[in-house]
Amino acid sequence: MKKIVLWTFLSAVLSSGVTNAEEPSVPQFAAIFQMSTTDQAAVAGAFAQFAKSECRKSMPTAIRIMSEFFNGDEDVTHSIIWNFEDAQAMTSSFAALGQCREWADVSASLTENADFKSQQLVRTLVAGGDYTKDTAYVVWQLNIADEAAYVSAYEKLMEAQIEGNYVNGAYGLWRVQGGANSDVTHIAFAGAENMETLLSGSDPSKAFIAFQKKVADIRKVHRMNINAVLADL
Repeated sequence: MKKIVLWTFLSAVLSSGVTNAEEPSVPQFAAIFQMSTTDQAAVAGAFAQFAKSECRKSMPTAIRIMSEFFNGDEDVTHSIIWNFEDAQAMTSSFAALGQCREWADVSASLTENADFKSQQLVRTLVAGGDYTKDTAYVVWQLNIADEAAYVSAYEKLMEAQIEGNYVNGAYGLWRVQGGANSDVTHIAFAGAENMETLLSGSDPSKAFIAFQKKVADIRKVHRMNINAVLADL
């Protein structure tokens, strides 16, 4: 029954809305820090102050805070995503934090108000659409046994979905470059302009049904979450 429900919801998300024909905007790397907090206002406020600083403005990164609304029994309330165009942007951004007084204030707030649960470095394998226009996402934590075969099947799926006007918002597949475990080796996502659009859907396309059958032996879905953008900084 769980597999049927998962299949139905996944197909609905990938089959909702209209084509997003814009060039991919998803950067090459992202560092994802997941945490649990009971004081969202304090954490968000600290990051908002940091965003106004000159040191933040000089960093070649885009920071996004996500609220993890529906994530089952996972003990995570928020994810902080640092996006980087390349490895140099990542190393220079994190190196600058040590010289930034405003970041010290963020660190103090996080120490007091948050409990970090995981840290992952991901690399984009496939992506499409403009993620900056999306506010809600479905996220799949995956275990993939054959990356090359899965990427090939995923690319063909998305080409067919776009051609059939099934795709709304940005989409992508990440490899977990650092922080992977036996459960999660890759992460996939599909975005939408808002939660209503994300949850609207239709019957699965023929391409999606074929994709499900093709990857059944090389992919396991560890967890499927829904989250929403709290802030872009």
